[in-house]
This record gives sequence, structure tokens and C-alpha cells, in this order.
Amino acid sequence: MPRSVLALILCCLTLQGAAAAAGGDELSRCLDPSTTLNAGGDVSDKELTAAQSACAQLMQSTKDSKILARVNAAAETLASEAKHRQSKH
Repeated sequence: MPRSVLALILCCLTLQGAAAAAGGDELSRCLDPSTTLNAGGDVSDKELTAAQSACAQLMQSTKDSKILARVNAAAETLASEAKHRQSKH
């Protein structure tokens, strides 16, 4: 439980600093599900797909290297989860 709370706090702090530079809604849709997965939580298939789409849009439109690093890490987490889900079916 404390790990998930810490992840949520870190995510919120990240979003506060980066929201102005890279469309807060897209950034949130990309990073939040990844943070949830990293904390051991679960996201729906719909949320996973939306997050992957948001990350892809941010990768194309964002020039800030710090934000891109976070988006790339989130995209890797989401892709891994999608692959895991596909292998289960």
C-alpha cells in the first residue's frame, strides 16, 4: 500500500510540473495508467488503449526531453502490459 501511495504522489508532482508544457490531459492519460500498473494496480483494456494512444501523440508532439523520457518509460510499461494481456488470450 505505501508503495502505491508514493507512486501516486510522484505522479501528481510530475504532472504539476509538466502539465503546462505538454497538454496536461494527454500527459495524464499516458502516465496515470502506467503508474497504476507499476504500483501493482489494474487498468481496464479501454484505459490501456487510451493511454497508449495518448503516449503516441505525446511522443510526436513533445520536444521536452524530460517529458519524453517519462512518456517513453510509460509507453514501455503499457506495451508490456498489452503484450502480456494478448498472450493470455
